[in-house]
Amino acid sequence: MRGCIILANGRPPEKKQIEYFSSHGFPYLICADGGADTAWDLGLEPNLIAGDLDSVTPATLEYFDGKAVIEKIDRQDDTDMEKCIKLAIRDGFTRCVIMGATGDRLDHSFNNLGIAFKYNEQITIILLSESSCMQIITGHTQVKGIPGETVSLFGLDDKTRFTTIGLAYPLNNESLPFGVRDGTSNSALTGEFEVIVKGGTGIMMREIEKVIESGSIDSN
Repeated sequence: MRGCIILANGRPPEKKQIEYFSSHGFPYLICADGGADTAWDLGLEPNLIAGDLDSVTPATLEYFDGKAVIEKIDRQDDTDMEKCIKLAIRDGFTRCVIMGATGDRLDHSFNNLGIAFKYNEQITIILLSESSCMQIITGHTQVKGIPGETVSLFGLDDKTRFTTIGLAYPLNNESLPFGVRDGTSNSALTGEFEVIVKGGTGIMMREIEKVIESGSIDSN
């Protein structure tokens, strides 16, 4: 499976997070417009910079000229994030880690969270924000985590049913409809746990430091 990192123009992630994922199956760095400024600030060299390029500074573009592929896309139907996801799909990537997609504007953050659902069937998306890691899950998911780590589960409607094994507060074919009931702050008993989702798509959130500690980027 080919993996890439998409760095957006929101609140910057920690450099160690990018370096970890880069060395664990996500070596290709795509910067969405002003995300290239973040890459430069962190001393990272992107493989691709893409978007309408109205946010990235001229100095950054000049610095990376000849070092990275720069693809200007004027199409305004998509956000810069979506443009980069489409490019990742076009170039044969099957999974991506999105960083810097949340920040001060709640509407932008909310939209970027929704993008993970929008493209879920075309590319596996893991989204990092501050200390949390979000992943869209369907079917049977097994995780080798850390004992006591926080695991939160969410559904979109009452048709989506969750069953869990190995969590402190088990679910047995139960729904977690958004705005009605949630599965916030559950925890892994021994570290290894399973989540079975039927009838729809769920959201799993974990602590990014625990993900890195356990090395369990992928779930299966």
